[in-house]
Amino acid sequence: MFGSVLNKLRKSIRRRGALGTVRHAAARLARPLLALAPAERRMRRQKAERDRAFDERYGVDTGGVIPLDQLRIEGTTWEQGVPYWGIDPDEFARLLAALPVRPEEFTFVDYGSGKGRAVLLAAGQPFRTIVGVEFAPELDRVARENLRTYRGEVKCRDIELVCGDALEFELPQRPVVCYFYNPFEGEIMSRVVARIADSHRAAPRDIYVLYANPRHREVWDRSGYFEAVTVTGDFAVYRTVRTGSDG
Repeated sequence: MFGSVLNKLRKSIRRRGALGTVRHAAARLARPLLALAPAERRMRRQKAERDRAFDERYGVDTGGVIPLDQLRIEGTTWEQGVPYWGIDPDEFARLLAALPVRPEEFTFVDYGSGKGRAVLLAAGQPFRTIVGVEFAPELDRVARENLRTYRGEVKCRDIELVCGDALEFELPQRPVVCYFYNPFEGEIMSRVVARIADSHRAAPRDIYVLYANPRHREVWDRSGYFEAVTVTGDFAVYRTVRTGSDG
């Protein structure tokens, strides 16, 4: 156990430096204290009640808050990930309502699909296809079972779940809606944004981004490749900057 901790410490110092490692450790230690705050406890209790109601209604397991360090994940990119937290169905509905496209013309891609709640909710719309990308095998397995047992309305049955790293995922070369529910921190988000931009350069087409809980909006804003369509306190919608070559 000590050897594992020491190995993580060495990796963190190589990656963040000594001061960055201290700050990272302090932030991690502060999380349990934040969870003890009355407002945080109340919010988590309400979330647990909504999660339970959703899962019981549809015969699935999509609830809970799961820190990534409790999961078996290859590599080190998990250090830039955030805990699993399924989106509220009403919040997801508001996000989709702000999407100015015909779903049947687009593939919906969920970056950090977790247990698959957003994938299931998206299936209630007539998207051309749906893809969920999740790098934690334990969450991916739950998502696959949820897809099998889901009792909700399904208008899109062409659904693929990919267990892999978002930094290695290749976007389909057709119109795409990329969905993010704050799945990772700024460093990984910057690299994913660059990959999406590269994909668009290789095959110009409409690419929209639905970003819920947009903690790293600045990454999209300063990319020079995406323009905001709608921005609220809870989410942001982007699209690739229009050019004459877009399909």
